[in-house]
Amino acid sequence: MRIESAIRNAKSTLLVYGINMLLQFCIRLTFLYYLTIEYVGLNGLFDNILSVLSLTELGIGPAIVCTLYGPLARNDIKAVQSIMKVFKRAYIIIGVLIIAIGSSISPWLYSFIKSPPNIPDLTWFYLFFVIDTGISYFYSYNRNLLIADQKQYIINNVRGLVQVVGGLLQVISLVLFQSFWSYILIRIGMTLTENIIVTRRTQRIYPYITESGIEPLATEIKGQIIGNVKALVLHKIGGIAVFSSANIILSKFVGLTAVGFFSNYYLLINAVMRLSDQVFNSLKASVGNLNALADNDRKLDVFHQLFFITGTLAYIISLNLYFFINPFIELWLGKAYVLSNMIVLLMAINFYLTYMRKSALVFIDSMGLFIHNKFMPICEATLIISSGIFLVQRYEIIGILLAMILTTLCMPFIVEPYILFKHGLRGSLVTYYVTYLKHLILLIAVGSLIQYGLMQFDLNNDVLTLAIRLIVINIICIGIWCAVWWRNTYFMSFREKIVKKLL
Repeated sequence: MRIESAIRNAKSTLLVYGINMLLQFCIRLTFLYYLTIEYVGLNGLFDNILSVLSLTELGIGPAIVCTLYGPLARNDIKAVQSIMKVFKRAYIIIGVLIIAIGSSISPWLYSFIKSPPNIPDLTWFYLFFVIDTGISYFYSYNRNLLIADQKQYIINNVRGLVQVVGGLLQVISLVLFQSFWSYILIRIGMTLTENIIVTRRTQRIYPYITESGIEPLATEIKGQIIGNVKALVLHKIGGIAVFSSANIILSKFVGLTAVGFFSNYYLLINAVMRLSDQVFNSLKASVGNLNALADNDRKLDVFHQLFFITGTLAYIISLNLYFFINPFIELWLGKAYVLSNMIVLLMAINFYLTYMRKSALVFIDSMGLFIHNKFMPICEATLIISSGIFLVQRYEIIGILLAMILTTLCMPFIVEPYILFKHGLRGSLVTYYVTYLKHLILLIAVGSLIQYGLMQFDLNNDVLTLAIRLIVINIICIGIWCAVWWRNTYFMSFREKIVKKLL
């Protein structure tokens, strides 16, 4: 049941995010054609500022979701009712706080922008972004029950439909009205529509959550939630500092145009990362169920399977990002928006290091181990902000990427595996790093080989040449990968499963 649910969630996630990715590319192209690069930078800046405001959530969502795994596995309806009642109250308060705090900082909005552009209604645009973020919390607590119960595919189906219709409306409105207002208002409508539909679906599946006379939360569960929140608030700070500070620092010290260029690349990179996040997040409920019912040997085996998959995906995606993101940007937006190969290399390195964390994070989150590394995010936040401000003034975009890489290597690369194997899984940390090193050596060797081969040819960036290059490079990547891992236990297991399905 766990495997079937995980596969179903992953399939729906891949489909929905694939469609959404295509729509985002169309929207971004429409932005640049009918508005300006400053509007793209503005959109990225507002999203990052509001990510910082989401600190108000304090990690309450993940903390409460962790407490739902056990009651759902035991079909303890009363416990689920009590937990969801707390969830509802907490998220309504969070939504109100985000709108209040976000609105209160609007007078200082221009201090985040070096050489503010002449964009009418800029402050009003920001306030409507704040409203969109705040109202998303008024209903979204319901989706966490579906996620915890391994039914994320329901959310994905609703999100996919809303994003397709809303995305098309945004493109049409930008073409017809050439106004940022139409984009924002449709965005708010999409947020409301998705959350209302998901809420109604959740209440139909779990009608008992709307009953009256729900018992107060048990002291044991309340203590567990409070302990988790205390740890997760620090994780929230670190996560936001690492993943949301780049655009803010670039806007402040370089300008909105740099944010626009940077955002074009990270629209692609984050699309891939978010797609992967959704797939890995869809596994958390299954891992949480596994943790509640299985012994250590079984959990360790599943982790190593997942780490092998993570290493394989990181290898293939990172190589494709490095070799194809610039040609894609040139075809998609034009040569004027292409950044240097050094910047792209650093983006690929940062992507690889971030992606390789995913398997450990799935287990850490599902097992509630975040309390053991609660101070790591504070160190992350301090390092990324200080090094980012120092380096960006000297090397601009390259500087912010170096700061991101440095932060990952100094903190999560060391701390997260240590916490997992010390407090969660009884296994060898040395085995983990040896496997990691094997994946990394393979990546460097194959990347260097392909780069040397490409240097021998003067290739055009037309669609046909790019398609042929894409096919050839991926055949080489996958062929070498198969040859290296052919006798690996986990690869042999996947090979047998694929053969059985084909037969």
